Amino acid sequence: MAGRIRERDLVIPALRAAVKMGGEIHMTKLIDMMIDEFEPEGEDAQIIEHRNDSKFSQKVRNLVSHRENSTSIFSRGYAIYIAQSESIRITDLGRKFLDQVPADE
Repeated sequence: MAGRIRERDLVIPALRAAVKMGGEIHMTKLIDMMIDEFEPEGEDAQIIEHRNDSKFSQKVRNLVSHRENSTSIFSRGYAIYIAQSESIRITDLGRKFLDQVPADE
């Protein structure tokens, strides 16, 4: 992928990852799957100062930390965040949304 990866670029792949894992995915697994899919490089691959994670993995975690935003997958009803297990669960509405997305997106 050319250029910086944006948080919004992660929405559909994150929902698809949840489906692939049976409907629910732990955040650690989601980060691993997103790294494999996007292969971040450059600034996205840089380790955040005083942390052990990259800017890209922070973007994946931002899907959850920004869940109150009106445009998030959670506010739109496509997924719910399960704090106890630190996982994302896709909803029926999320599955219907994915059904409308072309396979190449």
